[in-house]
Amino acid sequence: MQIGLARDTTARFLPIFRVNHPDITWPDILLSDLDGYYDEHEQGMPDDSDAYAGGDAAFDFALCALLRAKAYAKEGNLPRVTPACCTALIAAVSARATNVWHADDPEAVRAFEVRDAEALAGRTVHDNVASQAVKKREWQMVAEWLERHRVGDYPDTQDAERERWFEWWLEREGLL
Repeated sequence: MQIGLARDTTARFLPIFRVNHPDITWPDILLSDLDGYYDEHEQGMPDDSDAYAGGDAAFDFALCALLRAKAYAKEGNLPRVTPACCTALIAAVSARATNVWHADDPEAVRAFEVRDAEALAGRTVHDNVASQAVKKREWQMVAEWLERHRVGDYPDTQDAERERWFEWWLEREGLL
């Protein structure tokens, strides 16, 4: 279930990525057939980062986290699947928000790239109203997905190991 949510949320950035990188097709393959991609490449991903801009790096990280979740699932290490999926969700939402920030305030993006703190003050991706609106919309879509799939109807589990791994992930600020 978690992998499906992470995949669907990450795939929302794919049309933007396609426009910016029509020759890079492996994300399409990964998102359309995660099992097939994993069976062939495991967690391997090409390094196309020299062509990345906007939210592309966060999208790439979401794909990496999605593959990590798949690896944990294949290993039977289910307590680690959820934190990896949470990481993918955060990165996918960040990709959309960052993309909007790049389009809305290119001067702030340039200030960020050259580390001009004075020019960037009050103009980060976290300060940008359009970016924050997109982030809110994306998280609302995640909540709608959870409602549509009736996740709240599943029985609670008292899995101490899963809880321990989730706490581990939270302590590390949502990083893998």
